Amino acid sequence: MIFAMDTLGSIVAAVLIGAAMFVLVGLKSKKSSQSKRYPVIIGMATGNPAYKVTQEEACKIACSVPALPKDRIPVVERIYGNTRINSRYFCIPDFTPEKALPGDALFFDEDRMFRKPVEQRLDKFREKAVPLVTEVCRNAINQAGVAIDDIHKLVVVSSTGFLGPGLDCELIKSLGLSRGVDRSLIGFMGCAAAMNGFRVCNDYVKANPGKLALLCCVELSSPHTTFNNDTNDSILHAIFGDGAAAAVISGETKETAAPGALAIVDDHAWLMEGTEDGITLSINENGISCTLSKYLPQYIAKNMAGYVDSFLNKHGIKRSEIDFWSVHPGGRRIIEEAQNGLSLSEEQCADSWAVLGEYGNMLSPSVMFVLSRVFKRHQAMIRRGETGYKQGLAFSFSPGVGAEGILLKQF
Repeated sequence: MIFAMDTLGSIVAAVLIGAAMFVLVGLKSKKSSQSKRYPVIIGMATGNPAYKVTQEEACKIACSVPALPKDRIPVVERIYGNTRINSRYFCIPDFTPEKALPGDALFFDEDRMFRKPVEQRLDKFREKAVPLVTEVCRNAINQAGVAIDDIHKLVVVSSTGFLGPGLDCELIKSLGLSRGVDRSLIGFMGCAAAMNGFRVCNDYVKANPGKLALLCCVELSSPHTTFNNDTNDSILHAIFGDGAAAAVISGETKETAAPGALAIVDDHAWLMEGTEDGITLSINENGISCTLSKYLPQYIAKNMAGYVDSFLNKHGIKRSEIDFWSVHPGGRRIIEEAQNGLSLSEEQCADSWAVLGEYGNMLSPSVMFVLSRVFKRHQAMIRRGETGYKQGLAFSFSPGVGAEGILLKQF
């Protein structure tokens, strides 16, 4: 009888212990689910250099280059007229010399041959990039409402300037960041480099609770202008502009995030097969250059549905459930073929068209200009007591050709 009672007691104790552990595990699981940390953009800013140039003004300069044969002028005019770009911004006054600011001399010689050694082009990049990206970063930090000392990770993105010491060192000084700030540089990944910058920042804030990351992208194509008698040069000068963008990223939980905050829940990269010629970047005696294959729009149209669907399928989301599309405004054909490949309307890509029309293709900052428009509209809806956007997708393209994107969802 004593043995039976002891056995029964042991069984009861085991049951109670098991039940307690089940409750504790359940509570821990619930707490873990509630406290999962996601990257959130808490401040974002964009900016451009001083010189706004209309497409007509830029075309006039391109057609006045002495090396351009007269019979090529109609071809160049047609290229400029088909871009759906109205204006762009340049950091040098050479394309609107009558608007040159005091003390800002023309960069290229007056013979309009647009020849400069690569060293001088990179020196001009440093001169113009540092004040521009510093101002944009300050605006993003102010919008986030955080202190400079709260920034523990700095990610700098550019494909149009290679310096050592680099922009990361310049920003530490100009912004007053800690000399011990963790820093990373992302270069020569073209238009998709901002997406890779987000990936680095995202990993950092998820692994380091309470610490913020600053992503800054700056691209200045105008110092690398060169005109040869070929269609590629005409296309490059017809679409590329200068700009910068910055974002402050924080790791937030549902409990700590601001109302309506859009979290970056995932990122996705895909290297398209057989598209190596689509986008190529190089450095030659005339600076940094890009070659765009005539097949690039076809590559994008063929691959976009597979890329996006494989991304969304991981999260059980259909294309029809995406509330906003931030498509890289890389050019008229780029947006059109992304629309065609994904069966999107022009209205769904309205922000991309607007950025392309006003700024042209600024490489890495471009998609952040599109996201900035989306975020401002979303935040305005939240302030009015509306639901805002539930989820959206942003993506752009790199040499490879690679597609890089992020998925954002409201907490």
